[in-house]
Amino acid sequence: MKIKLLPIYLTIAVMAILQSCSKDDDNDGVKQSAVTLSIVNPDDLSSVTYADLSVSFKELNTGKVTQNSSFTGNNLSITLPEGSYEVSIDGKIKYSADGSAAEASVSGYKESVVITGSNASVSLNVFLKTTQSDFVIEEVFFTGTRTAEGKQYLGDKYFRIYNNTDKVLYADGLIIAQSEFMTTDKQDYTPNIMAQAFAAAAVAVVPGTGTTYPIAPGEYFIIAEDAINHKEYNPNSMDMRTAKFEFYTEDTDDVDNPAVPNMENLFSSMVIHNRGFRSFVIARMPSTVTKTAYLTDYTYDYEYNLVFGGESYPMGESVYKIPNTWIIDAVNLSVESEFQWIVTAPVLDMGWTYCGKVDSDATRYGKSVRRKTLSTASNGKKILKDTNNSTLDFTPEAKPSLMN
Repeated sequence: MKIKLLPIYLTIAVMAILQSCSKDDDNDGVKQSAVTLSIVNPDDLSSVTYADLSVSFKELNTGKVTQNSSFTGNNLSITLPEGSYEVSIDGKIKYSADGSAAEASVSGYKESVVITGSNASVSLNVFLKTTQSDFVIEEVFFTGTRTAEGKQYLGDKYFRIYNNTDKVLYADGLIIAQSEFMTTDKQDYTPNIMAQAFAAAAVAVVPGTGTTYPIAPGEYFIIAEDAINHKEYNPNSMDMRTAKFEFYTEDTDDVDNPAVPNMENLFSSMVIHNRGFRSFVIARMPSTVTKTAYLTDYTYDYEYNLVFGGESYPMGESVYKIPNTWIIDAVNLSVESEFQWIVTAPVLDMGWTYCGKVDSDATRYGKSVRRKTLSTASNGKKILKDTNNSTLDFTPEAKPSLMN
């Protein structure tokens, strides 16, 4: 059979149609939006100019990340497929405050930004990044371990707190708190105080008189759930007798090591969520606020409507809040299959980290989240990465340092 050749002009037309179809197929028929991103300056600043701005758009359904740095002043124009996005931004700022010129780094974050229609507008608040002058959370071991028989073992969780500065710091009075809200359950809490304070389900304080527990630059200390040799009961666990402090609750079956000072439970007892659904902060209470005054003046009463089975049930709770200005470091934890939101202000942490990809992931046991090292000095002192974005700052599913 002979093949009949198409005239050259018809061949070109067919190729053009095929290329057009191919282009449509590449976009999978997704409509495009012309997006205008506008930066909202930090409060109380004037004469603001930006430099080295870079924005990242992550589409939540596909995971595709689009980056751009073509800003004109406070605005950027970009074309994106319709979808739901996480938007983050980093850069530098020059400004005036109280009559003085200054420079700083800035960052911003916004979750669940729905982009639809031929044109879309997005506003994004940016925040000043403060210079690190206190401790950081170096590691959280929240998953626990399993016994040789495969049973869940309790009591061997811990926090590792690091002096990331060039001066001696005192652990005395340091607050560690677990979030009231879960990163896997977003509700419309009223009043919403997240921009001003952290809602805490448990608050514990390091004991001491102010200069009892010095921590040298580049050194760390461990706060253990139970400061005992867990290997005696579970060979897959760790010896935590060298911990600096431990959590302890009286009138329970909690184990107490009398050789290790107990954390003071200021509000509730620290029961560390072993799937990583809650977040943690460390903070310092101002010298003008006593513990008694805190328990009197910093309560947080909130309400929300729990929707279940098509019915709405009014709910409420009374807990405590920690002002964001007291907080020196934060880490949001979650799990990919269940993540809904971060439960800190983005100025504290605009990302999250994890152990386990799904809820109740059996592979999470014996893993921790560990902060990355930014650099190491000639004397061996590490500088840990701290961009206020746990997604970037932490290694997820890491080997716990106490297992090394």
